[in-house]
Amino acid sequence: MHVVIVGGGLGGLCLAQGLAKSGVSVAVYERDPSPHARDQGWRITLKEDGSRALRECLPAPLFDLCVTTAIRPATRMAFLDHRLTPAFTKPIPDPPADTVFGVNRLTLREILLTGLDVRFGATFARYSHTPDGRVRARFADGTTAHADLLVGADGTGSAVRRLLVPYAELDEIGGFVYGRTPITPGLLREVPEILIDSFNRLTAPGGAALSVATCRPLRTPSEAAAAYAPDARLTDIPGYFAWTVAGDERRPPGGDGFHHADGPTLHRLALEAIHAFHPAARRIVREADAAATFPVRLRSARPVRHWETTNVTLLGDAIHTMSPGRGEGANVALRDAALLRRAVTAAAAGAPLTETIRRYETDMLAYGFAAVRASLTQPFAPRAARGPARP
Repeated sequence: MHVVIVGGGLGGLCLAQGLAKSGVSVAVYERDPSPHARDQGWRITLKEDGSRALRECLPAPLFDLCVTTAIRPATRMAFLDHRLTPAFTKPIPDPPADTVFGVNRLTLREILLTGLDVRFGATFARYSHTPDGRVRARFADGTTAHADLLVGADGTGSAVRRLLVPYAELDEIGGFVYGRTPITPGLLREVPEILIDSFNRLTAPGGAALSVATCRPLRTPSEAAAAYAPDARLTDIPGYFAWTVAGDERRPPGGDGFHHADGPTLHRLALEAIHAFHPAARRIVREADAAATFPVRLRSARPVRHWETTNVTLLGDAIHTMSPGRGEGANVALRDAALLRRAVTAAAAGAPLTETIRRYETDMLAYGFAAVRASLTQPFAPRAARGPARP
């Protein structure tokens, strides 16, 4: 059994780690020229689904490395107006340290890359089925790869999805500017406590909004790697505030063309959008690394009917991309990875591949699009408890 994964995002890499751990041959083909080729966000929160999937798929030292390099947890939830007047606040109980925790996205990606066979600079073009029942992936440079299973884990703009599910549609639901501000001693002393180590959102009367996340690792990544996984090569990232700015009436700062703007332009647009906000909030954005500012275009997948199952399937944002309101996208992608790992290992042990993939797709489409719907209609609501997905 050999699996080819198109896309080197968190879900695809988690699946690759899980298959390698299970003794299944796997290769990842990623269109980016290197792991650091583009900004992909700064901070994500791993919840029960995500941490459970990582524990299942990763070798124990790499999972321990994820936990050890986690970001200090938020201590409260706060919704405020643009002048920092609270509308709603509540404390956040300390979660189990290895169950719910924040991570720097780059650190997690570097951990997931450890030990994997990843071909960078490989832009997927198309696939075809071969007479012997396998699948052939062809890339833009003319190279090919043969596999028993091809997995499209290539994100919201998935080229694999366009071929496998050509009727799938996405809705444009807005956008925001994403930035990073180094935490200096002076800045940390002067930022109001309500904005430090909190899950927060500041909203002005016209709809402009700012959220600030405090990102300080519990342990320096390189030191943690030396202790838990010496083969991992992790980038040390000093503490920072990750912030997002949304414009009025669900429009991104600068209008629809914001995603073509460069970092300094986006930084200026973000400052203009929050010109009436509290001085401390404006300072966080003003002192950002302007060149590291980038746009996030928000899209939400419409539910799709189940396609005819073959030896080509999809994972994560490639099929059920969603609003980030509940912070579910990465967690659902990791859940996909764990579920698909079980399906593939069952097939490697002798179960019919098409049947195991069909069961994976049935479950994945059900819970994946339930998460899409909840992210649109109840972005800040707590999730209902659920039982484990069937393998």
